Parts: sequence; C-alpha cells; structure tokens
Amino acid sequence: MNPCIACQPFRCFAIVLVSALLIGQSTRLAAQGSRGGEAQPPLVAADFTVLPKDQPLELFLLVGQSNMKGRGAIDMTPTTNSKLLFLHPTKSQWFIARDPLHAVGTPDKIDGSDNSGTGPGMSFASALLDQKDQAPIGLIPAAKGGVAIRYYAPDADLYKLSLDMLQQAKEQSSIPTKLKGILWLQGESDSMSKAQLEAYEDSLLDLVDRYRRDLKQPDLPFIACTIGSFIAESDKAKRFTYTREINEILLRLPTKRKHTACVDARDLKGHIGDSLHYSTESQHEIGKRFAKAYQKLVAKPTAP
Repeated sequence: MNPCIACQPFRCFAIVLVSALLIGQSTRLAAQGSRGGEAQPPLVAADFTVLPKDQPLELFLLVGQSNMKGRGAIDMTPTTNSKLLFLHPTKSQWFIARDPLHAVGTPDKIDGSDNSGTGPGMSFASALLDQKDQAPIGLIPAAKGGVAIRYYAPDADLYKLSLDMLQQAKEQSSIPTKLKGILWLQGESDSMSKAQLEAYEDSLLDLVDRYRRDLKQPDLPFIACTIGSFIAESDKAKRFTYTREINEILLRLPTKRKHTACVDARDLKGHIGDSLHYSTESQHEIGKRFAKAYQKLVAKPTAP
C-alpha cells in the first residue's frame, strides 16, 4: 500500500484537530475584542417591575467619538445590576446594561466600520450606584467613532440622533424618567488641523448651550474628558497634531460655563496598542472620575 495513502486518515484527523483548536482560539480572542470577532454578552431585557416605584429612571446621555464608545476588551461574563439599564442604539429598547453599550461590531477592529467595546459608561454608572439610595440609571449611548464636533452641529445627524434617542428612552420606560447629565469624550478628530483647533472651543460651548436650551434644562450638568495624552507621545502625533491644545480647551470648559466639569485623564497611559484608544483599565478609571465630577457638580452646599 502506498504509505502516503495510509497516512491520509491521520492527516485528516490532524487537520480537524488543529482547525478545532484554531476555531476555539479565534472565538476566545473574539470575545476579548480581537480583529474579526463579533462576540458580545447576551442581551437581557429590562424589568421595570423590580425598580423602585418612588424613584425616576435617571438618564445620562453619552456622546462623542470612539473613545466614548470604547475600544477596550469586553468582559463576556459581566456583573450586571437590574437598576442599571441601557437603551440599545438600534433596537430602541431598554436592556440590562453591559459593555459594549453602543452594541455594534467588535472593540478593536479599527477599519472604519465604527466598532465598539468597553467605554467609560458602565464604570461611571456603577460608581454612582454604589451610593446609598441612588435611583436606577439609564444610559443612552449616542457616540460614533471617527467624528469631528461638527457632526453635533445644530442640524447634524448625530445631534438630532442624540435628541431622538433621548425621546425614545423616555417613551420606552414604564416609569418616570429624568435627564441628569451629559458625558462628552471627543476631540481626536478635531486635532488634525489648525483650522479645526481654532474652531473647537466655540463649537464646544455652543454644544453645551444648545443641549441645555433644546432640552429646557439651563443647569444640566455637562462633563467632558481629555483625550489620550499618549497620542502626542507616539507617531500618531503626525496625524493628530494638536491633541495637547484640544485637551487645554476641554480643561478650560468649567471656567467658561457653569455646571460643567472636565475629567483630567492625561495621566492614564493605558491604550489598546494603537496609541489612540484608551484600554479597558483606563476606561474603568475614566468612568469613576466622571462619577466623581458629576457628584461634585450636583452636591448640595453644606450649611455654614
């Protein structure tokens, strides 16, 4: 018998075994946010019957670009909380919150397909829920990767989408709702030219004023966050030239508008390996800092 023919069964078995191992490895990596993977934790519909009857669902609007959406690795077995919900951006329905809140694509496939992973929203809301008597929280994810601030101009699609999602959030809730704040993480796409930089502060202040005016909440908390300082320390600085200056504008926001804050994340150096997007660990810390900034903004002054 031809020895090559005799080896065929073993050769086939080896191919099948290796293929199975590779598939398993691919699935595992996909769950961690590898390129090409699409795994996400399962969706669980919100149950409004278990929420307190004497507290509204407190809403927070998450806007900006890819770092607000998040590119960090996803926890496929996340700890969830029945009091922490998110409005699915395409299903327009409330679910128990887990990353990715923006619920599309995979975390770190940076190919223009606007994917998402772990952002700051979950750790922000979880930190608030650690406080006694905190009302249930509903997160409204309305960010989009790669966009400049002009996409949130008065007649721009993303601005209108964020208002539409807020309206959907109210309509889809079976308990009263109350918008409590807006979180903003954006600026990379406005750091590429001097013209963009020069227009950024006025555009940011207009955005704050317009949200407050259109939502009829003149004191609505608006909290920004600095973009990655590691961008300026890498070869990405050739494209994103003015990130340091964008951060200076963001940090000045509280001096320009009342009831605003800016999280300073310039000390956080963890990124996903692209010198552009914050890592999961960095995003968790940013979320906690967002929560501290929010709590400071809304804290009632102590009696003298």
